[in-house]
Amino acid sequence: MSNFNIDSQYLKYFQVISPSEVSINREDIYYRDKYNDIVNYLKIILTNHHDLVINSYLQPNGLLLINSNPGTDILDYLKVISKNYYLNFLELNYEEIYKNPKIFFNNFVSILQNITNLPEGNSRSEDKSKERADIEPIYTKYNKIEQLIIINQDEIFTRLFEDNNLLTIFLKSRKADDISYNFRVKGTILIWISQNMQDIEVNSGDVFQVFDLFIKIPLLNKIERETILRDFSEKNPRIVFDIATIVDYTANWEVKDLFQLLKMGIFKHFLNAELNEKSNEITDVLINLIESGEYIPTNYIKHDSKQIIGKNASEKDLSYKKKSIEKEYQLDQVKKIDNIVSQIQRENFSEFMLNQLYENAASKNYNELLLIIDKLKNNEKLEENDKRILGKYPFILNDTYHKAQVNLEKAKKQINNIKKVFGDNR
Repeated sequence: MSNFNIDSQYLKYFQVISPSEVSINREDIYYRDKYNDIVNYLKIILTNHHDLVINSYLQPNGLLLINSNPGTDILDYLKVISKNYYLNFLELNYEEIYKNPKIFFNNFVSILQNITNLPEGNSRSEDKSKERADIEPIYTKYNKIEQLIIINQDEIFTRLFEDNNLLTIFLKSRKADDISYNFRVKGTILIWISQNMQDIEVNSGDVFQVFDLFIKIPLLNKIERETILRDFSEKNPRIVFDIATIVDYTANWEVKDLFQLLKMGIFKHFLNAELNEKSNEITDVLINLIESGEYIPTNYIKHDSKQIIGKNASEKDLSYKKKSIEKEYQLDQVKKIDNIVSQIQRENFSEFMLNQLYENAASKNYNELLLIIDKLKNNEKLEENDKRILGKYPFILNDTYHKAQVNLEKAKKQINNIKKVFGDNR
């Protein structure tokens, strides 16, 4: 403890979050399969039983190495674990480290050893007895471990130390000590998160000798991204977007990237009050954010622009744009048809002439015209043959659908009466 008192200045390099201060819940996490490996490892380390079968083969010392990609929710998940198992959560205080990275780097190993000797008074909140009583069964079972120390070595953190590799320094120090310093015995689990797989590969010989376990969390696959987006869509039914299109645009993206994109897309959409009144469709907004670079995913450093957008994005983009063009074409055709209809409706036919026209139409295409009028009334799509027949009798559009139907039926009766007079039973 004397060592700790001398080096207490190094405590500033860590932030301590007590279990009661963790506001994140299990429901806030996208739980992927690899997270099972993490929680199963922690259960073994936390369990206060000396007769575990695993102890016959090895003695874990409370060191876990995780490789994850930028943008995962791994830190949030570890906070949920600290909350559920009543463990203090210690993470690096970047604000202090940035002030003088060299001092932190040169004393890193000493800092770690001192932080594991954190006195009881500093490691628990004042109302610890009450909180511990609330989870007494859990604490009794896992009462030897007091804290999780998280070293999150992300890309920015790595660049801060330039050529000085923090993971390498840690591994070499462990070997120099002949791995005599047991974090587990000190009531600590140290979890090292690295976003640089190459860093781990270079040190692979020492990595597997020092750490109890190495867990690699893969990128979200297409099905997982679709699951996340679909879940968001179901929870927010007023917001509409093409899930399949956004899935293909976000290859190599992670959980937080997807949520941040949706957040920005919704905000940008609601900036336009006029569009907001008509539709909450934000697909085009999301695509624009990606293509314009107004949103950059966290793994942008590790992947080129083609990978960020996704290998299949260009094909999906063409398909989506094709749909948009077809939609615009259909709207244009509707406008043209409306103009033609308006022109026809402005034509004035005498009653005699109109009756003759209807009788001619009823004698040749009565059944077809009835179906066409019914389709027009129900806003159904006209087939090519429907359009051809309607082109022969455009005067029908001069009347309302109901009136056109009545006139057509009236014309058909007139033709039938004439046939009866002349003995035509066809």
